[in-house]
Amino acid sequence: MFNRKTGLIIAGILIVFGLVGALNILIHGEHAMGTNNKVPWGAMIAGYVFFVGASAGLSIVSSLGHVFKIERFEVIGKRALVGGIATLLMGFVVIALELGKPFNMIYILFSPGISSAIFWMGALYGTLLVLLLAEFYFVIKGKHAIASTIGIFVVIADVAAHSNLGAVFGNSVARSFWNGPFIPIYLIVLAILLGLGVLAVMFYIIDKTNATKDSLVYRNEHIVSIIGKLMALFIVISFFFMFWKLFTSTYGAAPGQYEAAMALLAGPLSFNFWVFDVLLMMVIPFILLMTKNGFQPQRVFLAGILTIIGNLFVRIDLVFAGEIVEFTFLPGQESQYLHAFVSWSEWGVLLGAIGGSILIYLLAEKYFNLDEEHEHHHGESKANKPVEA
Repeated sequence: MFNRKTGLIIAGILIVFGLVGALNILIHGEHAMGTNNKVPWGAMIAGYVFFVGASAGLSIVSSLGHVFKIERFEVIGKRALVGGIATLLMGFVVIALELGKPFNMIYILFSPGISSAIFWMGALYGTLLVLLLAEFYFVIKGKHAIASTIGIFVVIADVAAHSNLGAVFGNSVARSFWNGPFIPIYLIVLAILLGLGVLAVMFYIIDKTNATKDSLVYRNEHIVSIIGKLMALFIVISFFFMFWKLFTSTYGAAPGQYEAAMALLAGPLSFNFWVFDVLLMMVIPFILLMTKNGFQPQRVFLAGILTIIGNLFVRIDLVFAGEIVEFTFLPGQESQYLHAFVSWSEWGVLLGAIGGSILIYLLAEKYFNLDEEHEHHHGESKANKPVEA
């Protein structure tokens, strides 16, 4: 059975992998990563987008309860905030290591590029971290009115930071597959889906290890089942965005966009795309959720795991697809793709960041009361009985 000790062991193993990968990157720099002068952004950039996306998704969903006052989501508030803080911190670790020389980030404070989307990315996510910590502090202290007010600014900062992150890609005119307003919106949709996947896994495990399960049930419906319904909705929305991006990129055969889309559909990224981006992130979870008894906690838990894995690969493929198309090619010429891959050091860092997120969460569980206290228990105390799995 999963318990805190098991969680600490898993986190420790993953962190060891991360430390080994990080040490190799610090020693060898870019040579330890699957990038080069022609493909400068790799899996570490994708990993950063993954972790800050998880943070955005978790904190946006957490706001449904204590900011927008939707009672059934109140139970996830504190834990979602902790998850948001943990994954955002790990996102900072990943992007710092991607630079090869992490302390170079300090120079940004003394030489800000106000016109740069990358500068605003750091400024907005830094502000978001401060706001998340403040919101969590006041929630723990029981000052919910102040926490709710801060929560409004957290949602605003989340949307601003994550859409600006999308603008880092969308402003890249030379990379036509990324260029335009699509990426900022798409990343927000993926972030919410990812946050829901993390919450599904988190609260399923909590349900199996926590003796006080009544708090996870709202009017005879388990919180994991409720999360599953939102997951199904955002899987459909994600499919909608993915379909139209690829359709418009291939329909007009615009140079650069067409080749990048074909790299996903039938080129060097096609295995990842069809197996991880389509099957694991969308098709299998949607079938699990929408068939008979699909919103049972076990099914939602499995769909959540698949969604998390698929979400990571979607970001890796998105980063690679925009870069592996050669700048110099003629219309009608057969596509020549650049080589890009994920090195073992990068996988190590990404696994280590997952382990770090788990460790931070487990420490918060140990030292803080993360259960929600309700004066009226939704006014449905007699109805709040665990549903059968």
